[in-house]
Amino acid sequence: MPTPTDFNFCVQYYRQPTPPSAEWEDDLAHIARLGFTAIQLRPQWVWHEREEGKFLWDDLDRLIELAGHNGLNVLFKFFLETAPAWLYKNYDARRVTPDGSPIVPRARGSFPVGGWMPCFDRPVVWEKAARFVRAGVERYRHKPNILGWHLWNEPRSRPFQDCACEHSTAFYRKWLAETFGSVEHFNETFGLAVQDWGDIDPPPDISGYYDSWLWRTSRAHAVAAWIGRMAALVRALDPDRPLFCHVGFNTLLQPTFTDTSHDVLTSREVDVFGTSLPHWTGDFHTFFNVERPALFSNPLYRDESYLYGLQARWIGAVKDYFWINEVYGNSWNYMAEDYTGDDLRFMLASTISEGARGIVVWQFKAERFSEESVTSGLVEIDGSDTDRSLAVSSLCKARQRAPAAFASWRPEKARVAVVFDFAADMYSQMEHAESMGNLGTVRYRYKESVKGWYGMLWRQGLAVDLVAVEYLERIRDYELVVLPYMHLVGEEQAGVLRAYVEDGGTLVADPGLAFRDRRAWVQPVRPGQGLDLLFGCREPKLKAIPEPVQVMALDVVMEAHAMLARLEPCGTGFDLSGGANTLIANSVGKGRTFYFSFYPGLSHRAAAGDRGFALAARLLAEAGIETHWSAERPLLRLRKGTVGNAEENLPAAWVLNFEPDELPLPLRNLEPGSYRCALTGRSVNTAADGAVIAGREVMFLVPEKFDGKG
Repeated sequence: MPTPTDFNFCVQYYRQPTPPSAEWEDDLAHIARLGFTAIQLRPQWVWHEREEGKFLWDDLDRLIELAGHNGLNVLFKFFLETAPAWLYKNYDARRVTPDGSPIVPRARGSFPVGGWMPCFDRPVVWEKAARFVRAGVERYRHKPNILGWHLWNEPRSRPFQDCACEHSTAFYRKWLAETFGSVEHFNETFGLAVQDWGDIDPPPDISGYYDSWLWRTSRAHAVAAWIGRMAALVRALDPDRPLFCHVGFNTLLQPTFTDTSHDVLTSREVDVFGTSLPHWTGDFHTFFNVERPALFSNPLYRDESYLYGLQARWIGAVKDYFWINEVYGNSWNYMAEDYTGDDLRFMLASTISEGARGIVVWQFKAERFSEESVTSGLVEIDGSDTDRSLAVSSLCKARQRAPAAFASWRPEKARVAVVFDFAADMYSQMEHAESMGNLGTVRYRYKESVKGWYGMLWRQGLAVDLVAVEYLERIRDYELVVLPYMHLVGEEQAGVLRAYVEDGGTLVADPGLAFRDRRAWVQPVRPGQGLDLLFGCREPKLKAIPEPVQVMALDVVMEAHAMLARLEPCGTGFDLSGGANTLIANSVGKGRTFYFSFYPGLSHRAAAGDRGFALAARLLAEAGIETHWSAERPLLRLRKGTVGNAEENLPAAWVLNFEPDELPLPLRNLEPGSYRCALTGRSVNTAADGAVIAGREVMFLVPEKFDGKG
């Protein structure tokens, strides 16, 4: 599968109708001066095929030519969601809810020219969309500056009711048949009495639980199928260029029932997978009102700064070669405060340090109308530079000076990992919501548990990976693995967990582990699937608590939030909470297990303070991983890795000082030798004393002997 050989800094330019054509020449020259390698163009179906079968490409012809004149490549992103009016007038193209109501096409958000969105399960819609895509590829595939084909902008299924037309329903029934094999097996699995697949319809709400869970899972598979069809079409027309796709805002951060994509499935269909990069870890209310932003203007930014690494490592968990395809050039609306250059520098450096192979900044100039007016502009609308554009330019120009350093950088393998389970996430949101009216939040128990655990570990100064449950066997590569809110566990997965511990791994679990099997049936003995013996305890009760409760584990006192379990040690399990049985440890084979009666990650997110970090430090020490964490320790991030090729694999590191004050460089944590900062040219020797990093400075340290030019 082809992938770009260079590290690319791209910027989105021109989402019709802005910027106007009179600005193109100056803007593209400006983009090149800032050091970008490419622009992204976003051809919208409704714009280019206003009359069926007649294509207008004048704007793209000129933009691609201007890009080439300025030494810029073009990432060509098809925008099929904005379908032409004739598609709806002349063909049966609309989406339909389970009660038969049409989902009326409209303009919204990133679809200001209208047409959002037809049903791509309908054969006629796919036939017409494929004709448009084919026309675009055939017209531009011979242009030397086409970097690649971006197949779909943020593929996802939304809202919950999307789509229950006859074709989408047929897909659902076919997916059920392929998943369960026979109606008899389906009935046996869920305890039902279905006579024929044709008797099953998409559910109108979540009240049945199992059916809405299956329905939305099937929509994730439908989305992946769209990308698979697009990939096959474009690859046949141009087999040599890479195929891109990116999600927004990735499975980790989206409310999975109402905004569904399954990154593991979708990423398999393309060469380059990526994500948009949200800047908040709580709920999204409006464009100018987000909870818990990971911006320096937030007094609690230290607690949220893990966010960018979290997203990068998740995308890296599903696709080794990944990009960050939308880093917002500013806040989403002029009613919100501006980003700073520091904010953007740390967004970019955080994701690059975690292995991103390319960046797309959304976007060069802000929109001028519609819901996204004055949104995300890197420069001012009049074209003048900002501290944001200059901050991004400094990284772009560093890449120009040291292209091989950026292209060959690989982060060091983490020692610890957090498991993410799409199915358990979705089921948790459904349970938390209880009804359709409460589905919109992303602050439900599963999400908060994952974010809390990742943030607690990240603040120890550790590299932290994520493991998708579909690739659960990969946990064998880590010394310690956390299972946050992993309520759904099957027999095969339990076997993987057991083998991991027996071979020497350390496994940490929230309560509710294997509370249900993969059918979501509650298990009579919990943890189920025989995991009570692995963890040395049983969980006879797991119940919501109306108010926080003080608990202690490893001599750290915390507030337990949301839910609390009652644990009983069994077998060789023993208490690590002073007799309270809030943390049970066990030794099995060469490894160890830890089982909590409360949700440390969720509780850490719910209560301000350092107790969650202290608990994580004590837990890691129990597992033999020293972090030297303290509440007074400043937030200075060192991400070690390598640069060079297989024959010359050399130590390197990114250093990010999140603090406003100058701090000592952590030289003792680097491999001994002389380094040069690829961003500033400054030399650093580990044998010298007194080297410092300025407040809010970012450094990319490569060996002096590595010229970085390839």
